[in-house]
Amino acid sequence: MKLHRIDHVSLDVGNRARSLFWYDQVLGLRSDNGRGPGDQPVFLGPEGARLGLFEERAPGLRHIAMATDAADQRRLITHLERIGIPFRPERHRDHDSIYFADPDGTTLEIMVPRG
Repeated sequence: MKLHRIDHVSLDVGNRARSLFWYDQVLGLRSDNGRGPGDQPVFLGPEGARLGLFEERAPGLRHIAMATDAADQRRLITHLERIGIPFRPERHRDHDSIYFADPDGTTLEIMVPRG
């Protein structure tokens, strides 16, 4: 698979309002949309280098998202099926993703931007 970039890293936080304030004050990262349900991310930073904050689970790393193209994502799906690694697809507003875990249980997202 040809990795285009690490698109975003998502964290679950204990108090999203507190974390949004902290990331703004400490790193100057702001979000235009600081509200919404805890199972939906609030993204900070520029596209292609974002931090996504969720407030749904215990605090910690939620997933690392890597961008590729559709052909490489299809090849990866075939490979994961062949070697028996379970994954789940998700269609998002502006990209299509698959999610699966590495050997330590870290969730990886392989995404293909649409449009």
